[in-house]
Amino acid sequence: MRTWTSTLALGWLIAPSPALSLSVGTKRAGSSTLCAANSRDIVSNDTGFWPYQSYKSSNITPPYLDINRTSDNLASGLLFISQEDESSTAESVKQESPFILTDENELVWGGPQGDTSNFRQQFWGDKSLITFWVGTGAAAYGANVGRGWGKVQFYDESYTVVKSVCLDLNLTLPEGTTADCDADVHESFITEDNTILLTAYNTTQADLTSVGGSKDGWVYDSIAVEVDLTTNEPVFIWSPLAHLAVNLTKEPYTASNASEPFDWFHMNSIQKWGDHYLINSRHLWRTFLVNRQGDIVWYIDGQTGGDFGSLPQNGNFSWQHMARLRNDSSNPNEVLLSYFANDLDSGSATNPSKGTTLRLTLPPNPANPPKLETDFYDEEYPVSSAAEGSFTPLKNGNTLMGYGDQPYIKEYDSNGNVLWSAQFAGEDLGQSYRAYKQEWNATPYYRPSLVVSESTSEDVLSECAGASSSLRGYVSWNGATDVEGYKVYAGSSAKSLRLLGQIEKKGFETQFSLPADTKVVQVAAVKSGRAVRKSEVVYV
Repeated sequence: MRTWTSTLALGWLIAPSPALSLSVGTKRAGSSTLCAANSRDIVSNDTGFWPYQSYKSSNITPPYLDINRTSDNLASGLLFISQEDESSTAESVKQESPFILTDENELVWGGPQGDTSNFRQQFWGDKSLITFWVGTGAAAYGANVGRGWGKVQFYDESYTVVKSVCLDLNLTLPEGTTADCDADVHESFITEDNTILLTAYNTTQADLTSVGGSKDGWVYDSIAVEVDLTTNEPVFIWSPLAHLAVNLTKEPYTASNASEPFDWFHMNSIQKWGDHYLINSRHLWRTFLVNRQGDIVWYIDGQTGGDFGSLPQNGNFSWQHMARLRNDSSNPNEVLLSYFANDLDSGSATNPSKGTTLRLTLPPNPANPPKLETDFYDEEYPVSSAAEGSFTPLKNGNTLMGYGDQPYIKEYDSNGNVLWSAQFAGEDLGQSYRAYKQEWNATPYYRPSLVVSESTSEDVLSECAGASSSLRGYVSWNGATDVEGYKVYAGSSAKSLRLLGQIEKKGFETQFSLPADTKVVQVAAVKSGRAVRKSEVVYV
């Protein structure tokens, strides 16, 4: 097989080409609409790996989702996951990267390889961005399961890195760990105040006699930090160790030292709420509202209800993630507080993790205790997630649950019925800290990728192309969201390129046929009826 490619500086193969030759098309504005096909391969026989997608024009290998869809009433948007390998003994996912996919299993964008966390779309002022955490330094993530030290990357709608938030708090890290930046994996929430909320984990000493340890034991102090995105300086820092007793923890104490501190609080989400901060503690089973002076205004406890009074039936929660407050438009005195309620802390437990929403009256009044709004879990196929996870409302009233350390994503309707579910790795073998479904529109700054090769056997385009040509083009443009097709140019030299026709975009990578005597090929991505970016010229 002969293959001709053009390579980009970013390391991606250049892969565009249309479908011509004897292909059937209708004349339109002086050119032909050429036949084309989706050319991805589903690799399911690569030992040790969950099935993944592969392409000729790109070396990205996203997971092939095992999807069960029971309804058309899904929310619009694209899926955001940061796929990680959870197995310590064998490889289980082909590529650890942030991925954007459609809910019909098509890749949109594959990001840089390596550990990432909390991959999502956000707004920085009026700029739509994608953001994610990435570890920096030796053992900045893997040696400290459930924590990390690194930076948050901001990509704009052209996939240009426009900002890296590298927090520097002069932290003490566990022995054997080094890092260039101090932001933790758990939170990276951009606020409307031109700030970003970050978690950070500091190693320090504390009196642990109340939990069975020594007077000078070692603990993690998980810190809430708000950083001004203009100055890159912290404008708010809150330490739970300065305000709460260690023996409030539900985390069993075994031992602690400078290499493995006791994680008594484990902060995993922060939200700005007016001039206050909603701070969630997994290991206390509590969520706190804190003012700018650092005072605790109120707290809710997953077993007792805390300041709010007794929790309703099925409204208890434990080991919870992603605490989020929302206003209730129907009652200005009430708010909705939602959680991904893990309800277990061990991989051997089988309690189903739930999407729990409580209706709260503010200020807290035990005489008017919380009411249960949602208690979502898949009764037919329950998932037990011992760590991580997300529960987010969608614009059409549905909600999306990402199951953290279990490789599942599910979309529920407002009544708790599962409309769509997907698995992206083997159970206990792959994970995504959170999962989101969001709107995203992007036009990459780099060129589309084009590969031209000669088919050695019949393929999906053989009938269309006819026996006279086995020459094929393969085009993809990693991250492009609004491309409707590609114009195909061919000729005997770069100077003689002429328009052969236009192909419809067929998934992430589109395959098309070329006349047998083609010597030079180039394609141009078409958006809103006009060519927006050309590939490099490929010589056959």
